[in-house]
Amino acid sequence: MLVFLTSLIAPIHANELADLMLAAQENNPAIRAARWRVEQTLLKHEELLEFFDPALYGAVGYADRSRSIPGSSNYSALTNNSLDFQAGIEAPIIPGAYVAAGIAERSLRDPAGFDDLYQTLFGVRVRVPLLRDRAFRTLTLSRSLAAMEYNIAVSRLLRSTQDLRREIELAYISAYESLAAYQVTRQATARFQNLYEEAQELSRLKVVPQYQTFQSQLELQIGREDEEKARNRHELNLITLAGAVGDKKTIALTADPGALFEQASAQQDLPQLEEAIILQHRGDYLEMLNSVEYAKIQQATAKEETRDDLSLNIGVNWQGENENWPYGNDDIVSDRRVGGEVTLVWKRTLDYRGPKARMARHRARIEELKAEMGNIEVDINTELQHAILNYNTARQRLELVNHGIAAARETVAAEQERFRLGESTSSNVTDAQKNLTSILQRQNTAAADLLRAKANFYHAIGYYLGNE
Repeated sequence: MLVFLTSLIAPIHANELADLMLAAQENNPAIRAARWRVEQTLLKHEELLEFFDPALYGAVGYADRSRSIPGSSNYSALTNNSLDFQAGIEAPIIPGAYVAAGIAERSLRDPAGFDDLYQTLFGVRVRVPLLRDRAFRTLTLSRSLAAMEYNIAVSRLLRSTQDLRREIELAYISAYESLAAYQVTRQATARFQNLYEEAQELSRLKVVPQYQTFQSQLELQIGREDEEKARNRHELNLITLAGAVGDKKTIALTADPGALFEQASAQQDLPQLEEAIILQHRGDYLEMLNSVEYAKIQQATAKEETRDDLSLNIGVNWQGENENWPYGNDDIVSDRRVGGEVTLVWKRTLDYRGPKARMARHRARIEELKAEMGNIEVDINTELQHAILNYNTARQRLELVNHGIAAARETVAAEQERFRLGESTSSNVTDAQKNLTSILQRQNTAAADLLRAKANFYHAIGYYLGNE
């Protein structure tokens, strides 16, 4: 099983994001389903070992003027004019050797010169494929297919893990972004509240006319509505984060969102990696790569069906008779108890339309998968370039915004002082306050965009650390 990857973006709280990742590993249905798919492919290896299980054979019947039909298979004809009981066992011993052992008890009908005659037969037969052991070759190909199915399932688990990791990271960043936005909005509402109360007091003292209170009151109500929207957006993001983790309970964040800006401001340049290294760490690309190998093995399996089969069969047997009892040890019909046989069997499929069509279909499948691999390479490159561009742009945006925050705060303080002295209007103060709120929100958005770009970048490179 794969260990759930540890987050590469610096978590806002030391262990908070790592705990969410571990919880997702246990709770997310998509990851659990992918792990069970891997488990199924592992069990298939055990299933294929049934090839080595012995096969039991048993038959009972009556034959009258029976003849062995040339070219028939999968059936052992009974002895002519007899009531026959047969039993045996067959098992592959090693590649290239199949052994069958059996016993037969016969009651012969109308034997020449006898009223009744019982016959007992023991025998062992060995079949040796001469050109190739097709059964073992097929088993080898089946085990190779099972190995590729395992690799494909593991690659899908890796892909699901990487996609879920990015989903959780993006939801985690959005949750803190909305929390920071909610706090900024609450601070703005508090400033509007203070301005409204101060305007009322100045109006009472006749420093400013009463209508100066109207604008601050309007902005206070708008601010409260903005605060409610921000609160709702934050709660929705928490629900989204819980859904990505696979938890039905709402997740509570424990850190200060102000750390979001500190981390974003301290980000370094992104690493540069070769494309070949990136592809070897992407689950979706590895899935396609293993699928190509799977199709090639399928093609080899279809090709195996077109080849000749030549086998050597060697058998020895012992036979005895008795006139009165089912088990006999006498020489009645023949004085030679031990017998033997050597048979060379050749088989060739004349109609190749099925195998050839399957080979052509698998070749087409291989070309399809190669095209899909090329498409994934293009998508990864596009995702990587987008992440790099967004990361660099967000860094510049954050730097520009940080320079303007101090000026916005000073403007608010200056306009408030002028308003207290009766030299300005409440509209000028509210405009300055809205500008401060806007630039704080821009700082919040730029910081979150930077961290989102970094999360997308590491997803694009398959979370490769560079020290593997």
